Amino acid sequence: MEYTMKIEPLGQFKAWGKGLETLNTVRERGGLVKLTELCESFFGDSIPTDTDIYDWLWFDSDFIYKSLGYDDLLD
Repeated sequence: MEYTMKIEPLGQFKAWGKGLETLNTVRERGGLVKLTELCESFFGDSIPTDTDIYDWLWFDSDFIYKSLGYDDLLD
């Protein structure tokens, strides 16, 4: 059995921990639509799990910030 859920924009995703920090940063800067588009592009045709999205938000935050033009947040 497969269960899928459409979340649009990504701002409705129930993130936690470091992933939530990344999501909140993007939310505060008004980039949720661009983040959603970036997420769709990143995962392509595959359907990511909640954990996949969370891991992407946490571990790829530098990639996300760079892609959205938030160079001031890069390490």
